[in-house]
Amino acid sequence: MKRFSIYLDGSNFYFSVKKKFRCKIDIEKFCKKLSEKGNLIAINYYIAPIKRLDNPEMYVEQQKFFEKLRQIPKLKIIFGRLEKRKRDGRVYFVEKATDVNLALDLVLDAQADIYDEAFLVSNDGDYSGAVKQ
Repeated sequence: MKRFSIYLDGSNFYFSVKKKFRCKIDIEKFCKKLSEKGNLIAINYYIAPIKRLDNPEMYVEQQKFFEKLRQIPKLKIIFGRLEKRKRDGRVYFVEKATDVNLALDLVLDAQADIYDEAFLVSNDGDYSGAVKQ
């Protein structure tokens, strides 16, 4: 039986689904569907946490979401970070380290023979180099 690992680019996946389909998705069911023809080894969910002081309401909502994720068997949350930026008098945040963490884990886990097949769930072409390896 094939061993599957799933690597989810959390923010990218969430906002892509929300924008394209205007709905929420059950991540546990989604992952089970992806790996139904094998043995699911691991689900890695990459995201940058919101700081409480930056946005208290979003922080609370994200923490509730993290608690739901933590209930999913074999799922691990891997945190990047958010960096504050300013442009034209506006403050915005840029997610950092999540892409690097995901790509690194994907390649290192392949080299360590953790899985037979991996699912990379994202809408980001930056991963093409890691996938080709």
